[in-house]
Amino acid sequence: MNDPATVDGYQRAFDTLCDKRLAQSMYGECDILMQDVLLTLHGDDHTVRRALEMQLFKRDFIRYYEREVYPITLAATLNPYLIKGKMDLVEFGGRVNINLSADLAGIDRDPDSADELDMLLSISKKFSEGATLFHSTRNKDEVRLEVEETLSLFQEKFLTPSWKRREALLSSVEKNPESELNLPRDVLTVLLANRDKHDLDDQMIFREVAFFLQAATHSSANALVHIFNEIYNWSKSDPENRVKIKNDPFFLQRCVHEGLRLHPASPVAWRTSTCPFQLLSGKQVENGDSVVVDLQTSNQDESIFGSNPKEFNPYREVSGKVPSFGLTFGVGVHTCFGRDLAGGSLPGRSLDPDKHYFGTLTNLMRSLLSHDIRPDPDNAPIADDTTVRNNWSSYPVLIGKGESN
Repeated sequence: MNDPATVDGYQRAFDTLCDKRLAQSMYGECDILMQDVLLTLHGDDHTVRRALEMQLFKRDFIRYYEREVYPITLAATLNPYLIKGKMDLVEFGGRVNINLSADLAGIDRDPDSADELDMLLSISKKFSEGATLFHSTRNKDEVRLEVEETLSLFQEKFLTPSWKRREALLSSVEKNPESELNLPRDVLTVLLANRDKHDLDDQMIFREVAFFLQAATHSSANALVHIFNEIYNWSKSDPENRVKIKNDPFFLQRCVHEGLRLHPASPVAWRTSTCPFQLLSGKQVENGDSVVVDLQTSNQDESIFGSNPKEFNPYREVSGKVPSFGLTFGVGVHTCFGRDLAGGSLPGRSLDPDKHYFGTLTNLMRSLLSHDIRPDPDNAPIADDTTVRNNWSSYPVLIGKGESN
């Protein structure tokens, strides 16, 4: 087997990610969580599963969640921190997004129970550590054991009750088809409703729900911190831009997309060749060879993103039809389901904010900025040393006036 071939440059990376001769890899370090979930499937199996689950992310759901559900969740999560006047942005990002993740995955919980929310957030963090085990700096066998123990806790406390309730609802639909309107709109319900038709075994459904729980929480929480850090450092000495960021949601969305471009969730994407062929670079790969797509560098391709592509610049003009966030959400069959939900619609001709989807990240940043979020001068951010990914383990901030003011 040859050494991994590296692909960079925006167009080469784009074409490589779309090449169906290359299968997803990098997520085989923790099969107890990731085996046969959507992210790791390839070919017909992936196509069928994606079609099943894609129905959850239609435009009407995005509109409903962005404008009706998310503002309520955000306000409830943010209010205690406004009273204190401070928070850890990493922890807050996880807490505000765990409800979205649980809703999408199909996990019931008591909305008034802080203990349940804390437990679910802790479970999600451990699942994220398993999903990104490839980049972990910890002993991988120890992490696998922790993930296995967490899966058992998750099944007992959350999945089994949620599973039983949905099975009962699906049984009622068989007797009364009109009751289908009352079915939850989530991954667990979709998979249970189709398990016989598509031969989906229980353990696979279990892993898929666990994976979905962590996916939105982990990536959105990390993105939030990166975006705030970039916006704050870029605008702190420019009063005019600070005002524009707070008052112009379209410009704020540009800032969010620029932050996403600079900080893809994973700096690289790994693929495995399913047959011998020649890459666009001219390099030959054999069956089973690894191909590494450098997303970080490709998102900083000067021919696409203009001069000084490593710098944060929301005024940046992007070449052609390339999205302003680059390859951060992926392309092709593995494009992230949550792209429009988290990042919003790409700006078009309409400048009517009531007709535009800004995405949960822009709406979240808009709310935080309206409450004067700023870094805590007495507590510096701390890098996450458990992974080679460029993330923080802690990012203390001040917000609002707080109890002491």
